[in-house]
Amino acid sequence: KNKSKTSLKDEEDDEEQQSNHTSNLLSQCDELLQQMALEARSVPEASLKRELLAQVRTYKSECQKLKDVYNKKALLAGSSSSGRDGNNHRERLLKQQDMLLNQNSQLENARKVLEETEQVALEIGTELTHNRETIESAHGRVRSVAGLTGRARRVLSSMSQRQTQQKMILYGLAAGVVIFFLLVLWWMRSS
Repeated sequence: KNKSKTSLKDEEDDEEQQSNHTSNLLSQCDELLQQMALEARSVPEASLKRELLAQVRTYKSECQKLKDVYNKKALLAGSSSSGRDGNNHRERLLKQQDMLLNQNSQLENARKVLEETEQVALEIGTELTHNRETIESAHGRVRSVAGLTGRARRVLSSMSQRQTQQKMILYGLAAGVVIFFLLVLWWMRSS
């Protein structure tokens, strides 16, 4: 009878160790998936980022299925075991399940916030592209106006030069007419 009690106790210890080991592995899996998601989000190329995030979501769903199976088995094992240890184990599993559900909801909320942030970043990028095109268009118009202003300045300068030349010719002709008139008068007086 002592041997059977000892072997039962050893089996319970082994089951508890395996349960703890499985729980630790699932926790590590969660942490690794979080790190994978962070690494995937830091990839600059959008198509590769989407692909990596899709893979991470697939792995998360597989991990969640494994957790569900583990929790069901643990609950079934807890219900089949008798006494205080079974109740403690069941309570511990229920607490862990609640904690996992809370973590899942937190992760889901964080994912939604991240998606919203990515959407805002894409909108900002689109707006910046539009603003750059507007600025480049305005810069092109400024260069065009500057070219037209330079041409207008040259036209005005040539018109001013022509006007000055015409005035000089006019003054020269007026002086020539006056001199001619004076010469004619002098010639008429002298004759």
